Amino acid sequence: MSKAIVSIPNFRPERDIIHISDDRYSLIYKAIVRTAAGEEEHLIVCTLPHSIGQAECETVRGNLRKANAKAVISFYIADSAGWAQALTARDEGFNPFNLAAAIAVIKASCGWDESSSIVVMINNAEVRVRPRFDGQQWIAEDREEANYEGLSERTFLR
Repeated sequence: MSKAIVSIPNFRPERDIIHISDDRYSLIYKAIVRTAAGEEEHLIVCTLPHSIGQAECETVRGNLRKANAKAVISFYIADSAGWAQALTARDEGFNPFNLAAAIAVIKASCGWDESSSIVVMINNAEVRVRPRFDGQQWIAEDREEANYEGLSERTFLR
């Protein structure tokens, strides 16, 4: 089981916008993902509702890398209820669960996605994450929570 605490520090949509090209702008989310193994910083460029080309991705990634040497940079390119798709460069060193956790929390907290679990496609990998707010922080897990005497939520839904 993987578990993470995800925070989105100081998010202000009016400030966290980057220029892509011409009249296209995108929100950029900063997420800090803490696990037992350590901490990862993520910069997630939300290109929606526009598309973004490979050359534009490389330009934006290069510009972001100058000021954020250690951050994992990804592009959030598709979205529907309970599902998201993101792309990262092949040379980007990252933990797929951590990126999926960051995107799931962004969807749940900023996008009001109330799905109990969110599937995040990262390049060609699929990661299922259950984001929840415990009253103080966002927690993301990759398995179902036990709700009653060790029985999973799925047991009650049958």
